[in-house]
Amino acid sequence: EMTVDEIDKMASTMDPFPVLNYSGGEPFLRDDLDDVTHAFYKHNQTNYLTIPTNGTYLKKTQEILPRMLEKCPDMLVTLNFSVDGLEEEHNRIRSGGKGGSGLFKTTMKTFEALKPMKKEYKNLRMGFITTFTATNQDQIDDVYDYLKGQGPDNVTINLIRGTPKDPAVKNIDISKFRHVTQRIKNDLMDAKLPGFDPFLAAMSTRRYDLILKTYEEKKFQTLCYASRIFGVLYPNGDVYPCEMFGPEKLIGNIRDFDMDFRKLWFSKRNKEIADWVVDTKCFCTHECNASCNISFNAGEFTKAGTRAAGLVAKKILA
Repeated sequence: EMTVDEIDKMASTMDPFPVLNYSGGEPFLRDDLDDVTHAFYKHNQTNYLTIPTNGTYLKKTQEILPRMLEKCPDMLVTLNFSVDGLEEEHNRIRSGGKGGSGLFKTTMKTFEALKPMKKEYKNLRMGFITTFTATNQDQIDDVYDYLKGQGPDNVTINLIRGTPKDPAVKNIDISKFRHVTQRIKNDLMDAKLPGFDPFLAAMSTRRYDLILKTYEEKKFQTLCYASRIFGVLYPNGDVYPCEMFGPEKLIGNIRDFDMDFRKLWFSKRNKEIADWVVDTKCFCTHECNASCNISFNAGEFTKAGTRAAGLVAKKILA
């Protein structure tokens, strides 16, 4: 696993970038997560961070999160708690089908324990994130109702993707995903979630549209900026265009470039991969990728911007 010093050295060679997304396992297993975050804040002017968490490590989170928020006062940090279903279903999924008890209650307890922190730190948002699968699709509306009732800033429902251990979880009824995401879109457009922001709401609704269309038509919808605007850094230093690729699309390991990100990013290897992404019209339903592609595609950004303007006008006239 890369050390803080290595990450700091790498970050010092990177250009500014506004958005950083941590991924799972559990980010708060790193005691130095605040220092890792500060490296990007200091060198790259990163001002939007999303952290997924299962909420298991309350004490560690209570120690690390305030340090992070104080070191990065101008960074909006969104803490998304992973919830896979209502209590029984969540416990079953999270325990690998063993029906482990207490997991759901632990997550919700941590969410409630951290909520008061938002009063002290105005740059903290807290929400929930759920992955829509064949196992939870029949109760997904109840899941959304429950989570929304806990007073989060946002509730996000992602579509199952990739190659899960149990392929059967991908046997979904897409109409149920369409239904619940339409509910989310309506709530976003009507500012019914506490963390309402016109532009973020517009981006989220446009992202749901794009993901649904991509899934249903199974084809390219908009240019992908993997290996040009965004990429993925793994704990061991491996860099990939995105999470959807295996070893065949490894750009390289940052340690082999003496922690100089520009050397890796502007290498012949990465140019070949970036060209391949464009030439093959690569597409997927990865939510992070979709958000970036919308942001940097003039046509998509215009659609999101028009929605945002409408939301601002609606709020003013309300």
